Amino acid sequence: MFSILGDDGMGKPKLDYAMKVHMQRIVLIEGRPFCFRDFLDFEVDGKKYKMKHGTIRNKISKLKKNGLIQLEYYSGPAFYSLKGVSLTKPKREMTDNHTVVPQLSSVSFIDNLPSQIHSVHDIRLRFIAEGIWSTIRRTHPELTPNEVSKDISLLPVQMHNLEAKTVIHHSDTVSIIVACSMKPVVVDNEGLIRLSNILTSVEERLSALVTGCAHSISPSPQIDIPNHDSWTVTMWHFGTDSLNEYAGEKFEMTWENGEHALLRIYSKDMRDGVRIRKERQEYPDVRLDAAVYEKLHT
Repeated sequence: MFSILGDDGMGKPKLDYAMKVHMQRIVLIEGRPFCFRDFLDFEVDGKKYKMKHGTIRNKISKLKKNGLIQLEYYSGPAFYSLKGVSLTKPKREMTDNHTVVPQLSSVSFIDNLPSQIHSVHDIRLRFIAEGIWSTIRRTHPELTPNEVSKDISLLPVQMHNLEAKTVIHHSDTVSIIVACSMKPVVVDNEGLIRLSNILTSVEERLSALVTGCAHSISPSPQIDIPNHDSWTVTMWHFGTDSLNEYAGEKFEMTWENGEHALLRIYSKDMRDGVRIRKERQEYPDVRLDAAVYEKLHT
């Protein structure tokens, strides 16, 4: 497997280099293809980057033209992978008749559908714990960093139909992704307890990793794993699913509003049938407790 990074990674990462690092992390570590949404707001080595849709499209086009990435499939937006790394389309998203709704008026009936209470999914959080990467690297040799990004990825934690993936970056930033697309976290007491339980499990696991290990020759420095309520929510998808099952043609509609938020309306294959999902990709960039409070009181 060749690297798309080239030799432009000396010193502080530039935008193009950071974008390539993020691409390789998504494909090689998360094991999924990427689309433009992954680059609207992302982080590499502790530095945050924001890009506009047009800029992302031009850079992806250039990388594809140079033979560094390849188109995988279309599912609303185009999804790409690294050259030579084929990633099949998820079966739950597979359809031979996936169309894009051409106009907002075409889906005006959606507003009249009864829907569930608001929920969140694809929740991304981060926090900084000084010294965590070097401590885990020294005391847990079985956790091998990625050769390219130097990220240390932990096995996912699963509970309550949620899956939390944790990545410890060389910059001592810890990233957590909570996947729950098939059963989003409802913004009510029961749903938030469900989310809190899995994040508590992640928090306790990280604390256990840094409190000493038989492999350690000298005492490890005190690493502070902050309470998960204080972790920063970098992104989540906020919206609702229709209560009624949808029997029409599969569709997806995506657009941006004036606040650079990504809005989507699409048909979603759920375990109990197809539902219509309306969601907004948001970037709260505040503590989890503050982000949740804002949703509970609006």
